[in-house]
Amino acid sequence: MNLRDVSTTLLLMSFRILHIVKWYPNPVDPQNGIFVKKHINATAEQPNVLGFINAQFETIEEGNLTLYGAQEMGISAKVAALYGALARVQPDAVHFHCYAQDLWVFSKILKSKGIPYIHSEHWSGLLPENNANLRGIKRKRIKAFFEGAGQVLPVSPALSQGILQVAPKSKITVVPNIIDEIDFSKPKEFSSKSFCVVGDVVFSIKRQEVILNAFRKLPSSKCELHFYGGGPDLEKLRVLTKHDINITVHGRVTNEMVLHTLPNHHAHVQFSAYETFGIATLEARKAGLWAISRASFGSSAYADEGVLWAGNEEELLKAMRRILKLEKPGINPFEGLSAAGIGLQIQKCYDAVL
Repeated sequence: MNLRDVSTTLLLMSFRILHIVKWYPNPVDPQNGIFVKKHINATAEQPNVLGFINAQFETIEEGNLTLYGAQEMGISAKVAALYGALARVQPDAVHFHCYAQDLWVFSKILKSKGIPYIHSEHWSGLLPENNANLRGIKRKRIKAFFEGAGQVLPVSPALSQGILQVAPKSKITVVPNIIDEIDFSKPKEFSSKSFCVVGDVVFSIKRQEVILNAFRKLPSSKCELHFYGGGPDLEKLRVLTKHDINITVHGRVTNEMVLHTLPNHHAHVQFSAYETFGIATLEARKAGLWAISRASFGSSAYADEGVLWAGNEEELLKAMRRILKLEKPGINPFEGLSAAGIGLQIQKCYDAVL
């Protein structure tokens, strides 16, 4: 970074930004919205965060972070919490992360006070293949919210395309997810080549059961499979694998634990129906693993020779069989997706608005 960039960053850091989130790591789910937290932490040392999480837990107040377990929290209580945060932080702008219907109400309050807002988006519901499901008043409010933002920051060009279909006057700047540093300090040797799958266990989207079926066609003495993540289909996955001695379902774990564990595996598999980004594929490559992924994912432009494409189940099995014969491909550092680099991109968006 040159001196001009440093001085610009220091100037931008003087802005008071209030971040409002619906996804954020919490006591119920430590992986929830970890990508949101990384974006926020890249913008300031002590960011101001107000969260309304769709779960039940005691309110968390730690420094500049206030996190509500808002599963049964009404809109009037949320509005009161917003007014309290605005009075406390007195922000120059509000940065929303991931659309929720409450944000349309919040945006009206901000406009009445003359406070601009920026919006980062990760939600797959806005992808071109999914956004036709947004109809009526819901679609109209989303359009008004996105077009009213000073800047809209989707994580991929594919998501940008979907947003523009719904809100064509949105001011778009693509800001990718952050690929964190990988911890190589806890090496572990597996007796056979190990595949892993990191992600929420939601069969209809993440398709763990499809990966499982493909894996079972491999020679069991030569490989093992590890699933990391929780979700509505976790117990179904445990039932499906209870008799497989070479398959382990770890359940819900923290992002830190995932980044500790990744380098010990040989390959990662991400075979979702869709991904706005597909961060796990790039984390796997940064850890030096093979990665099986799909070209339709938002992060596909960052793929290197260590990524094998699988567009269907036959290609998935073919890629897994090929990997069994290969040594690890080496590490891709993804320097352009560092916290410092992405943080500077976001700060420049603040500068454009303020």
